Amino acid sequence: MATEERVLCFERKLLEGLGVFQGLSLEIEKYLPVLTASTNILYLNRSEAEHDPRYKQLIPYVLVICRDRILRYRRGKGGQETRLHGLYSVGVGGHISEEDHGLFSTDRGYQEGMRRELMEEVAIEEAQETPVALINDDSTEVGLVHFGVVHVLRVPHEDVARGRSGIVALEFISLSDAVKDSAGYESWSRFCLGQLDVLLSKAAAEHVTR
Repeated sequence: MATEERVLCFERKLLEGLGVFQGLSLEIEKYLPVLTASTNILYLNRSEAEHDPRYKQLIPYVLVICRDRILRYRRGKGGQETRLHGLYSVGVGGHISEEDHGLFSTDRGYQEGMRRELMEEVAIEEAQETPVALINDDSTEVGLVHFGVVHVLRVPHEDVARGRSGIVALEFISLSDAVKDSAGYESWSRFCLGQLDVLLSKAAAEHVTR
């Protein structure tokens, strides 16, 4: 009998102590060190975590950029998150499972976990990304139990491949087309597209200071 997946979470009360926000926040330094501290994270069975608003599942959400184009896909029926089926997304990433034990012991561990998701979903192996924002959306059933870390990843070419059945219509579209009409996108993508210029500028500035 297969063992149920256990996913990385933190208690919502931690977020409440720091200050709950709705939508996108650029204050990574305020939130992330606390929410990812080894003493503040735990693993829960996914079936429990998906329906218990006392906890937030931490999700890497990577915007893949190639020159002036952004990667977009539609969430198909093969995806595990049925509540998002049929919606467009510009964020690549997923749950961090207990198999990634020790993920937050170092910064390198987090990078490796996120890159595993990139490889599994869109077959991107080498990646140098920049964390630029956080997402909290308590207005939806899905958002109530998830918390996103937004990263910007620039790639030199558009050679990507669909790695999971839950991803369909994988394509790069122009940044201008992406922000022109966000109807049909999941809420997290709408938040990102609404401030895409800010996110890309922050990523560029962070890259220069490295």
